[in-house]
Amino acid sequence: MDDPIPALYHRPMPRRLSWNWLAFIFGPIWFIARGLWVHATIMVGLYLLSGGILLPFVHIYCGLKANEDALEFRIQKDSFY
Repeated sequence: MDDPIPALYHRPMPRRLSWNWLAFIFGPIWFIARGLWVHATIMVGLYLLSGGILLPFVHIYCGLKANEDALEFRIQKDSFY
């Protein structure tokens, strides 16, 4: 049985910034659904502490960095160091 994790290490890394429409629309909820609850907690905290002023910036960040953060999470999930 082939282990899918080594395939992540040997594939070319995606572009640093790419657009994810679902993450842009749903924001931190998309991160929670993917298991990235630390990122989501930080974004919700920024939103609440700013009184809602940073909401557009949080959603833009979600749209731009979602794919990269999800890939890094998948790689680090099975790493022991």
